[in-house]
Amino acid sequence: MSKLYFITFKAGLNYNAINFHSYITALYEKKWITDWWHYTDNTYIVASSYDVNQLYSAAVPGMSNMVYVLFIEVNPNNSQGWLPPDAWTWLQKYK
Repeated sequence: MSKLYFITFKAGLNYNAINFHSYITALYEKKWITDWWHYTDNTYIVASSYDVNQLYSAAVPGMSNMVYVLFIEVNPNNSQGWLPPDAWTWLQKYK
């Protein structure tokens, strides 16, 4: 069963959101995550069958220039906000 994790970061000088996006898609290709979306800068929600510690450990090699990073589990049944309709459709898959 997949859980959702919110990942947000602040990059260092020689790192940017394009690098991080490439790393997230690589985690997808390697099956560490099974789904993801990205509607706001420096923020992703990913679906994974791994726990937060395993997922974080898998992601660490791609985060060498991060100033801050946070992985936290998301409960889509307790959510509210202003997002495009397709973002809410994506979240509905995990309710």
